[in-house]
Amino acid sequence: MKWRYYLYSLLGCVLFFSCYNEDTLTDDASGEDLVRFEFPQGTNSWDDDVVAIKEKFNVCIIYKDFQASDLNRTWTGTIGSQTYFGEGLKSDEQAEFMISFMKNHVFAYLNPAITQKVFPMYYYMVYDCHAPFVFGPYNLKAPMKNIFDGMDYWSLCMFYGESDAMSDMLYGRLEAPETPEDFWEWRGVILYKILEKAYEKGNIIMPEEFQAGIDYRTEVESDPGTEGNPNYYAKRGFPGLSVTYTRMDALKSIGNTNPSKNFFAYIHLGMRYTSEELEAKHPKANNPLLWEKRQYVLNYMKTKYDLDLEAIAKIPAVN
Repeated sequence: MKWRYYLYSLLGCVLFFSCYNEDTLTDDASGEDLVRFEFPQGTNSWDDDVVAIKEKFNVCIIYKDFQASDLNRTWTGTIGSQTYFGEGLKSDEQAEFMISFMKNHVFAYLNPAITQKVFPMYYYMVYDCHAPFVFGPYNLKAPMKNIFDGMDYWSLCMFYGESDAMSDMLYGRLEAPETPEDFWEWRGVILYKILEKAYEKGNIIMPEEFQAGIDYRTEVESDPGTEGNPNYYAKRGFPGLSVTYTRMDALKSIGNTNPSKNFFAYIHLGMRYTSEELEAKHPKANNPLLWEKRQYVLNYMKTKYDLDLEAIAKIPAVN
């Protein structure tokens, strides 16, 4: 009778996967029937902000009344051993600070056309979000500023709980942003992930004419001292290799890029470096093609998608 067991198992798998539709989960028109939390979660001024964000971008910012198990959900329930730990924010001050950050430093730079199908259902504001690690005799905790791979959520953590010297030494101590440079980096990391996902989803399309004038066959140079070589990667019109918001590596091999990757590298370049910073890194006089393509992409993103990459690159004014 084993064949019946296998048949039922197979049918169960088919039914499970047929019920899963990513677009339905991330782009539901209202989300009313799927929300697991009371929404909005209060009657404060920042609750009005999260309602406005939900109405415009279809993502629920949740800042309390969730459990660590909500950070570890899978398609079949919660996983046996928790990967992430954290809880709701501890005070109104924390909620006001984080939601103000999301409103003024993240969503203020976006529009719904760019973010369609990008956000999951929930965006958790988490207190003390961390992942536990065992290292010999030490039980360590690694702070998780951002989680972008949750089943039905992303999360942000700016306020951290108690830690220990060994964890702080290995992973660093998570502190809420204070300086304009802090806010620039925190927002940049999130916006980089959003635009990366938007590009993957096809919300941002590379124009065909972007490729004109760029050689994707001849090998590039990248070693220090080769900046004057005609095949130096920046001189050839390659910003570099996008890794994270704050990290753009030198392009060491032409095989590591293609037109699609290079176009996103220009998006990254535009939101990462101001003109003054780029001049110090890759002078315009020595790298005219790089600067020409950068301006093209800046104009294209602003006119086509109403996205001001240069504004993201600038250090923000913080009250």
